[in-house]
Amino acid sequence: MSKPSDNPADPFKKALSDTARTMADAREMTVTYSVDPPGISAEAMRLPQITRRMTRDEVLLARGTADSLALRHRYHDTGTHARYMPQGDMARELYQAMEDARCEAVGAR
Repeated sequence: MSKPSDNPADPFKKALSDTARTMADAREMTVTYSVDPPGISAEAMRLPQITRRMTRDEVLLARGTADSLALRHRYHDTGTHARYMPQGDMARELYQAMEDARCEAVGAR
């Protein structure tokens, strides 16, 4: 049997990881917490670090990031996205923002 953790953030991190895996429909996905920028691949999700203090801002940032990345993993189609990618920096940024909003809207239904 494993020893209970003395870090008060651990139960929250476990719940957030389990929720993100479920939302992403990727039960085998590895979820880590890091000071490195958040990101996601087919096998892993990196979320913002949560300290022992668990400040309100840390919790909100981690939850929002986890939800956004999980929904993008589940509903984003890389091939379709690349096929319609516009030219120009501003157009690409807008296209990316619309795709993020689309994934979150589909996941919110």
